[in-house]
Amino acid sequence: MIPDLVTVGGLTVDNVVAADGTVGLAKAGGNGAYSAVGALMWRPAVGLVSAAVASYPRETIRRLESGGLDLGGVVWRDEELTSSNWFIYDAEGRREEGLSSPPGALAEAGFPTDRLSPSQTSQWREILRARSTTNEISYSEFRNRHPLSQRQIPPAWKDTRAVLLAPSQPDVMHEMLDFFKPGGAVVIADPGWQLAEHKLDQLAPLLSKLDAFLPSEVELRALVPGADLEHALRVLSDYCPGALAVKLGAKGSLVWNRVTDTPASVPAEATETVDPTGAGDSFCGGFLVGLLETGDAVQAARFGSMSASRIVAHFGADGALLAHPDGASALSQKAAMECR
Repeated sequence: MIPDLVTVGGLTVDNVVAADGTVGLAKAGGNGAYSAVGALMWRPAVGLVSAAVASYPRETIRRLESGGLDLGGVVWRDEELTSSNWFIYDAEGRREEGLSSPPGALAEAGFPTDRLSPSQTSQWREILRARSTTNEISYSEFRNRHPLSQRQIPPAWKDTRAVLLAPSQPDVMHEMLDFFKPGGAVVIADPGWQLAEHKLDQLAPLLSKLDAFLPSEVELRALVPGADLEHALRVLSDYCPGALAVKLGAKGSLVWNRVTDTPASVPAEATETVDPTGAGDSFCGGFLVGLLETGDAVQAARFGSMSASRIVAHFGADGALLAHPDGASALSQKAAMECR
């Protein structure tokens, strides 16, 4: 069966320290997994194009598959990571990037593995900042050695209706566009730092092919330096003919209205946040479904907000599915009722 929707992105194993100090160790994540689950909340089946290390939790894979994830586009590599990401959040939901360690490092350093006090969190952050990662195999290194390729995608997936490109290098996004776009698929992209570190003129050939572009506030400010959000979206609209929205975390999103040449605000869904990891990715997965179903960017952002609210209420990419043992179909029915 050809999946209706496909997400293209990574599969990682992450460690999280939530704002209240709660620790989530070795949680299965990655922008590909979070994007796919964001879409699975609305659709019974979603395809994934990714590359997975041998150490990715197989139990998580089984849960994702039972929830509707089609792994026909995933390549499994006989390689294990020796270092994994750490996401340490403050009360405003901000996190520091680039922190990593071997999985057991927290316990080996003498810290509790269930909850850290504020002082312990600060100490652990400083340890991570100071440590050398020279000889460790991180996900970033793995991704650079094994870039995604259209050769790994089942040929029948050329006819899928919609595709989300999670953050990847521009050459990977171009290759995926060359595969999916000729079949008429709606293709949207989440830039991540991989695109945000480039100039808009360099990205123009890619942006011109997209049906939606969904940067975060940080990424939009990097793409259009010195501009306020409204002006930055206006500038971006000259490069991308598709829908535009900037993700603002707990403040929701701003969606560009091409008719009025002004942004429309879409609030975030009220929820208790346990782990913000993957919120932006799952927003994009929900946005893709909403854009496909309604053709309206504001409505699509509402779908995205609801997907994000489900993700942040749990640890890990599969957390929302674990909370609903009937799987994605039960989630999608509940979400559809709430969005009406």
